[in-house]
Amino acid sequence: MEAATNLQRQTLRLYRALVESREDWGGALVLCSGSGCAASGIPVAASVAGAAALAIDADAEAMKSALRRGELDFVVNTLDEALRTLKNQIRLKRPLSVGLIADVDTTRAELANRGVLADATLDPQRSEAASEDELFFAVSDTVELQRLDAALLEVLPTDDVVRPRWIRRLPQYLREARSGGRWIWLSAEERSAVEARGFSPESH
Repeated sequence: MEAATNLQRQTLRLYRALVESREDWGGALVLCSGSGCAASGIPVAASVAGAAALAIDADAEAMKSALRRGELDFVVNTLDEALRTLKNQIRLKRPLSVGLIADVDTTRAELANRGVLADATLDPQRSEAASEDELFFAVSDTVELQRLDAALLEVLPTDDVVRPRWIRRLPQYLREARSGGRWIWLSAEERSAVEARGFSPESH
């Protein structure tokens, strides 16, 4: 479970980094490349934010594993396939994550030659900094997780679209986020309101 919660935490940090630069990522392209990029949380964070994501890695098994876990929507073998798959979803401003099994340097050079520019390029080896307001609420089963999510949604400000989007969308893209607990960032006041509803965060 620890590995799963660590992935959720890293995904939270990546998502937070994206939404701090712009709230709405619909119609945008997020690029990541290199070893481990498909399983780094980047494609999931991009999908939750509403962006399209292209992950490039020569490791076919790593890509297929990410696909089986639901962290990628498609895996393809050519850049033409990848761009064709992404193009319409970007136009419709719908999230989609595509893994491309290919040499990273060659593919990135080809993207540049074609004039394809990502709105954000994230490094899978980069570790996002921790924040004191990051909290993990552990739960025993999916029913309790639903109750926790409902409590979190109750205490968040009505004008906050970023964290409700995280709570509602994350389980669609990260299987490990469907049980076990939820990472989220909260103010001290929000934390107290959640605790008043019977949920206390773990110490980290």
